[in-house]
Amino acid sequence: MKESGRVMVISAKVGAGHMRAAEALVEAFAERHGDIEVTNIEALEHTNAVFRGGFTSGYKQLASRAPSIWEFIYETMEKKAVDSKTKKLASFLDRLNSAGLLRTIRAFEPDAVVCTHYFAAEILGHRKAKGKISTRIYVVLTDYDIHTMWIQKGVDCYFVGSEEMKYALEAKGVGESDVIVTGIPISPVFAHARFDKAALRETLGAGPDVRTVLVAAGGFGLSNIGEIARLLLAECPDVQFLAVAGRNNDLEEALREAAADSDGRLIPFGFVDNMHELMAASDFIVTKSGGLTSSECLAMGLPMIIWNPIPGQEERNADYLLENGVALRANSAANLVFKVRKLAGEGERLEKMSEAARRLSRPDAAFRIAERVAADLA
Repeated sequence: MKESGRVMVISAKVGAGHMRAAEALVEAFAERHGDIEVTNIEALEHTNAVFRGGFTSGYKQLASRAPSIWEFIYETMEKKAVDSKTKKLASFLDRLNSAGLLRTIRAFEPDAVVCTHYFAAEILGHRKAKGKISTRIYVVLTDYDIHTMWIQKGVDCYFVGSEEMKYALEAKGVGESDVIVTGIPISPVFAHARFDKAALRETLGAGPDVRTVLVAAGGFGLSNIGEIARLLLAECPDVQFLAVAGRNNDLEEALREAAADSDGRLIPFGFVDNMHELMAASDFIVTKSGGLTSSECLAMGLPMIIWNPIPGQEERNADYLLENGVALRANSAANLVFKVRKLAGEGERLEKMSEAARRLSRPDAAFRIAERVAADLA
């Protein structure tokens, strides 16, 4: 049967992971289901400026500058029942500011909507539960734990990262919704990636036979990446580092200053679009434990040292990774330097962690989600 239909993928710019998951799904549809018309929008762009600013910058400020307050909010809301008054009030306020988003969705007339953040599912699920729309609604969870805000009425299917998540989600109560273990969707390039490590290091300007560690600043973490890089260089003389500052120009400049005194052992990067190559060139990574980054590391069989995870979703992702033997955790600069130096000298342990990561990985998650949606449309 020929596939056809219109799919709208909706993300939210609350941390980079939701956006990257949406982009991965669009790539997967294009590669495997080209007859389906797919569009991707960011939900909060279609709300008013005051609401949008509070929703996005509020999370960013709390997560980066007041993590203990964010932890309190996260845990308090997570413990609320799905139908609690607090959650109903939050949903009401979100719906109150969603008129522009609804107009955008109606203009496209999707047969299916795939949400990589709970906000759009909250808005559409309420309308579907009231019988006002019939569009199929899919929710893609982008971390390795369940928060009750992701559980919404009117959702047809949830895609989750692990069997444990499936059990937890069903235990919280999702009615007749399907729950399918697909993994967290990452760019198809990670499913296709096959590289020669030594050759790739030479291409990147690194020594082909030197222990190599990737250091990734992440969205809210490693703000002192220049200082950390200098410590690592001083304490790990037999290791070379690939360090990524992302879109933060100040961090990139700090890395370049550190690299100038590194005798070629530190190679700095700003924003990159070839993270899969940097991962493939590395023996392990120092990073935050965001859901997308963690899933990319698993796909590449890349052991992790998790640096000071944000309370809430990153803490729980870290628990999952630690329990499965693919990561270590460092909560201070001293912890980090010690663990990098120690792990760099433990080749057998690195190999076991890499094997565990590959067993846990689901690099084809985006394809599996696109396949289910396409099958439903057909």
